[in-house]
Amino acid sequence: MRGRRALLLIEVVDRYIRTRHPVSSQELVREYRHRFSSATVRNELLALERERYLYKPHPSSGRIPTRSGFRFFAEWLLALADLGERPTCLPAEPHEPASPELPGLLRRTALLLAAMTGQLGFAVAPPRERLRLLDFAMRRVGPSMVLTVTLSELGMVESRVLALDVDLGPEELAEAEALLVHQLKGRTLADLAGRSWPAEGWHSRAHLCALGILRQLAEQEPERYLYVEGWPQFLAELSVGAPDWALGQVRALLRFLDDERAFAAALSELRRGREGLAVHVGDASIPELSEFSVVSAPYLAGGGVLGVIGPLWMDYARAFSATRYVAGRLGGLLARERPETGVKP
Repeated sequence: MRGRRALLLIEVVDRYIRTRHPVSSQELVREYRHRFSSATVRNELLALERERYLYKPHPSSGRIPTRSGFRFFAEWLLALADLGERPTCLPAEPHEPASPELPGLLRRTALLLAAMTGQLGFAVAPPRERLRLLDFAMRRVGPSMVLTVTLSELGMVESRVLALDVDLGPEELAEAEALLVHQLKGRTLADLAGRSWPAEGWHSRAHLCALGILRQLAEQEPERYLYVEGWPQFLAELSVGAPDWALGQVRALLRFLDDERAFAAALSELRRGREGLAVHVGDASIPELSEFSVVSAPYLAGGGVLGVIGPLWMDYARAFSATRYVAGRLGGLLARERPETGVKP
């Protein structure tokens, strides 16, 4: 859509976001100082209504954008998003940040996004299988059972209890641990999953156990970690004018966000084929998001994703600006904290 009709649709959505009231043709002429007459504007709005970009809640009222109308506005604004340089520091961000622990940093990132936009801020951690491992330790916890602990870049620590085919003695266990440290350090679990393993008959018991542990670590199901902040202001925004509707919608959204893997998988699907800032408005393919908009951006070379979730009438300009800016700053901060291991994956 182009020309006068597109301009009027943009103005209706912009006005509705600011006032949360149905928009009339006279209001558009007055507020945007059009040279068009009210009759011309009315005809264009009627056409937009037939095309299902607008609707009237009552026959004598002004018009409200539909999902399609909000989507058109969001995509138009996204195309205009300024991709230029930004200041080097976020508000209240120290110029020389201390080495961050990822969970706390992502939680503060989600909180900052919520504060900047008035919507729900979220941050999804990079998948652990794409982070390089910095150290590994192993301890016997029972017959043929060991506790493994991995330390990956960005300060992520994970532990697992694994079963062994045989019960190793102290010397064999130390030998297996040394082999695993050599194999794991500086590599990612994704690297290990793609490797071809040598024939087992050429190895000692310690080698065989180390090989079995590598396989179990490589085959471990990928995990994502989701941090969401900003519920108080989000609920307050939704409850204005339609508390019953808001309660039902928020219940479904809360259940959806509580399942971290489901949300991360849905977000990955929504972002398929998109590399930078993206917006999804009332996506019907995900029922829990059908009444909400999601603005997202990758950070750390696409390893993680952050953004905001808001109602269809949220301030898209503010959401785009905050999401893009915070993603750039977080990615830069984490990139500086990624240590050089000297080992090529």
